[in-house]
Amino acid sequence: MGAERTESLLVIASAVLWLVMVGLAATGHWLAALYTLLPLLLIYGVLGSSHKGKFDLRLVAFPTLIWIVSWAAAFGIGNYYFEAFSGQHPDFTVLGFHPSFASIVVLFWVVPTLLMGFGFEAVKDRWLSRERWDDFVRRISELSEEDDGPGESE
Repeated sequence: MGAERTESLLVIASAVLWLVMVGLAATGHWLAALYTLLPLLLIYGVLGSSHKGKFDLRLVAFPTLIWIVSWAAAFGIGNYYFEAFSGQHPDFTVLGFHPSFASIVVLFWVVPTLLMGFGFEAVKDRWLSRERWDDFVRRISELSEEDDGPGESE
């Protein structure tokens, strides 16, 4: 299967997953709707790794897969403590937060943000090598020269 067809199928799958997620949330199944984000993140990771018709699944493996595991843990732990302390004050807090929200803060926001910053810095040559950057600058320069070509008035 060609890369363009694969990309098209992934985009269609993401649209279907968005509809499923909205439908689940609208019917009160918020945890299932949150878990629907995980395959969406995987699809967007695969699509984001595409360059000139090729997918770099190493970029999907790290940091995207770790990000997915972090989100899944955040949702699961958050739901556990939500149900454990439903209708009552928790016996303890984490960093001053309700335990269900603390898991969301740490595993949904802090850890993935650090992974994105440090993780993509660690693999920056895979997603934006010096050669790819130079090609981009050369294409922009060529387009600029075409725009400034003969016959144009200032």
